[in-house]
Amino acid sequence: MWAVVLALLHLAWVLAHLAPATMSPDANGYVVQARLLAEQRATSFTTVSPAQFVGMHWLETERGVFHSRYPAGLPLIYAAAWKVGGLKAALWVNPLLASATVLLTFLLARRLAGGGFALLAELVVAGVPVTNQHALDADAHVAAAFFLVGGVVALLRFGETRGAWWGLLAGLMLGIVPAIRYPEALVGVAVAGWLVWQVRPLWRIWPAVVGAAVPLVALMAHNAAAYGAFWKTGYALTNEQTGFGWSYFMAHALAYLTALGGQGLALMFAFGAAGIAALAAHAPTRREGVLFAGVAVPLVLLYMAYYFGGGGAMGAAGNLRFLIPTFPFFAVGGVWLLQRMAEALGGAGKVAVAAVAGLQLVMGLGGSTQMLTQGDRTLTAAAKVHAVAEREVPAGSVLIVERGLAESLDARGTWKLVEESLVASGGMGLGGMGGPGMGPGARGRGPGGGMGPGMAGGRGRVLEEGQPSPQQVGKNRGQQERYAGLSPAERSERVWADVAAWAGDKPIYWLARSEDAIDAALPESANYKRITEVDAPSMMGPGMMGGGQGGAGGPGGPMAGPGGRGAGMGPGGGGMGGLGPGGGRPGAMKGGPGMAGRRGMAGPGAGGAAATLTLVRLDLGKAK
Repeated sequence: MWAVVLALLHLAWVLAHLAPATMSPDANGYVVQARLLAEQRATSFTTVSPAQFVGMHWLETERGVFHSRYPAGLPLIYAAAWKVGGLKAALWVNPLLASATVLLTFLLARRLAGGGFALLAELVVAGVPVTNQHALDADAHVAAAFFLVGGVVALLRFGETRGAWWGLLAGLMLGIVPAIRYPEALVGVAVAGWLVWQVRPLWRIWPAVVGAAVPLVALMAHNAAAYGAFWKTGYALTNEQTGFGWSYFMAHALAYLTALGGQGLALMFAFGAAGIAALAAHAPTRREGVLFAGVAVPLVLLYMAYYFGGGGAMGAAGNLRFLIPTFPFFAVGGVWLLQRMAEALGGAGKVAVAAVAGLQLVMGLGGSTQMLTQGDRTLTAAAKVHAVAEREVPAGSVLIVERGLAESLDARGTWKLVEESLVASGGMGLGGMGGPGMGPGARGRGPGGGMGPGMAGGRGRVLEEGQPSPQQVGKNRGQQERYAGLSPAERSERVWADVAAWAGDKPIYWLARSEDAIDAALPESANYKRITEVDAPSMMGPGMMGGGQGGAGGPGGPMAGPGGRGAGMGPGGGGMGGLGPGGGRPGAMKGGPGMAGRRGMAGPGAGGAAATLTLVRLDLGKAK
């Protein structure tokens, strides 16, 4: 009873901070795929204009054909909700799964500890800041945790009862995990070994095998259709399958351990690690302990050895999202150990447990409140932008917008989106030239910054053959070829001509943080009419830690010109990035670094991003 009440309270807490919008590159890769599945029964799209916005995690598999980097498991769930209630319903999925995982943690802990300690395990998971942060973000980590924990609960019941339905449920839920996040397929090794160890005769494991085969066969069929072979994934297009190694592990392990004991599980990480080890060593609980260790430990070690780990404790903290599926197992191990301590020490042990539980809950709930408030602020601002666009911009119109908001608005599929950096820098900040401008100065999700074909990494380094990157080098080949080899003035003219051609008989709008940027970028023959303003402070996606997607030079990276010293145009960046000397309209007055526009005013890269966005309707006049 109390376990259900706690899960419902957790759901209400998270939903109170949810707004009907997304605000991260990862969410774009999942939610746009869900929209395509719900509305077109497709998992890919084909660009129809070289000016068309393409999200970071959409990878080019054939010329002009883009598939999401991510598997279709979670988008299928989102698509089912989309059919019921559109985008709003799809965005309810992660909060529901997060709260369901809280309840599953109680069920898992109750096998080993009393009801009171099982409630403590539930409270621990309910208060993990990074988990609650990603309950607001439409990415895959919370869903992976739900299916993994649910699969383990069913697997343990199957091990006890040999009931075919429990085996089918366990296999189905565990088989769905890699269809949501590929790397978590690693737990299949531990699960298979556990079944061989526990089930006799061996042939009786067939229900689990059959259950797992259903999602796995579907996943392989999708991979064959999208990437050309059932064993290939979207990560192969950015060489991320090569991004694991001993050198990465040595660089990241200590930072991860520090983060796990701080912004992750706080006190419960140490108790949880010790508890899992003790469960595996203790004969009566060895079955559960070995399974928990086989699930949690390999995943922690795997991501410690991942190139994307990020140096330093803050970098690891930003990537704790990878370890969300392991937190329930550490929580259960930790409360079991606390129960044993209380039993062994009597009254003194109970006092000690109360002290640990109190500190854990203060740290968890306090950190979660901060994370949820931050996410609420960001998503509410994005939802305001959605509402203004829905009200003021007719469906099918061209809408020019900064990259972070383009990723958010792309979820609706209502407008023809153009990334602001494409027009603001005369075509210099091409998103396809390696990615969306996560260069030096960015504190977003990755090290990359688009720097032209073959370039990435945010520090001017050239990617070597086979080197892993979160971005696809040379992506959007049609766009690259269309604007290659042109002078800035010629490139600007061609970009605007392509925007006008794509618009056809529909109007063109620009949602900008600076009217100076509009003045600087428009052709001399063009004009615009101011429509409205929307309060949208510089935004940071729920999955971000300490900064947004912008980087030096804004989306598209340093190609955007020498102006704007590290001021990215994406959410969390400090402006629009410099337009470069003489950027903007042909004949514009040249300024120094950070100067742009015909009035010689400080360019958008010179200062912080405006707290408001201005919506204007463009009249391109004689733009060709």
